[in-house]
Amino acid sequence: PHAEDQHPDQYRPQPESMALYKDAVIPVPKLADEVALKALPPFLQAPENEGRVRYHWRFDTPRKYQRMMKNYYRLCTEVDAVCGRVLRELESQGVLDHTLVIFLADNGYFHGERGLADKWYPYEESIRIPLIVHDPRMPAAARGKTNDNFVLNVDVASTILNAAGVEAPDSVQGEDFSPFYLSSAPVENWRTDFFYEHPTITNRKRIPSSQAIVTRDFKYTWWPEWKYQQWFDLKTDPEELKNLALDAKAEETTKLRADLDRRSEAVK
Repeated sequence: PHAEDQHPDQYRPQPESMALYKDAVIPVPKLADEVALKALPPFLQAPENEGRVRYHWRFDTPRKYQRMMKNYYRLCTEVDAVCGRVLRELESQGVLDHTLVIFLADNGYFHGERGLADKWYPYEESIRIPLIVHDPRMPAAARGKTNDNFVLNVDVASTILNAAGVEAPDSVQGEDFSPFYLSSAPVENWRTDFFYEHPTITNRKRIPSSQAIVTRDFKYTWWPEWKYQQWFDLKTDPEELKNLALDAKAEETTKLRADLDRRSEAVK
C-alpha cells in the first residue's frame, strides 16, 4: 500500500476495515533504535533527509506508530481481499488453471527501522520484496515451497513471455525464473549477485542517489553525490550496522568501486 503523502493520516483504509487489528499491539522493529540510526551515513541522519522527514510524520511516537501500522496492515488486508476476488473470478470463468498469477511489489519499505520511513535506500528493508507465483504448470511437489535465489523485477517480463510462448527480444533485461519451480533439477548459471541503483530525487539532501553491488556475502554501496561508501559483511552483520569501508584498505574498496562502475556503465 502507498501512503497518501500529503494527508495527515498517511494510510487510509476503508471504514469497514477499521475494526481489524483494533486490539492488537504491533511490534516495533528491532532496528528502530538509536544504534541503527547512528550507523547511517550522516546525510541520511540529517533532518532534511526525506526518510527522516516521513519518519516524523508516521513513527516518532509509540502512539503514532501503532496508529499508522494498524492502518497499514488494514490496507494490506484489503489488498489480500481484492486478490482473493480476482482469483475467485478467474476460477468462476474456468480460466484459473490456465492463468499465471504473479504477486509482487515495486519496493520494500522502512517501518521505522533505522529511524526511517518509506524506501529509496539500498538497505535490506527497502530492496527486498515479496514474490508469490501461482502457475498451473507447477508440479504439486513444488507448491508452497520457498526459494532464496536472486530473482529481480526485471525477470518478470521474461517469465511472462516464456509462459505465453513468446521469445523475449534481446532488448529485454532479465531471465525467465520459472525453472526454479518447474524443474526439480538445479538451475545452472543463475546470478549470484546484482547491481542496484536509485536516482536523486529533488536534491542530494532530500533523497540522494545510490548504487550498490549485492551478493550473498557482502554489500558494497556508493553514494555518488556525497562521495561516501559502505561495505557490509552480510554473513556476520546482516543488519548492516558495521561499515567496513571506514577501516578497509584502499585497494580493497578501490576494487569494489571499479566493479560497481563497470556495472553502472553497462546499464546506461
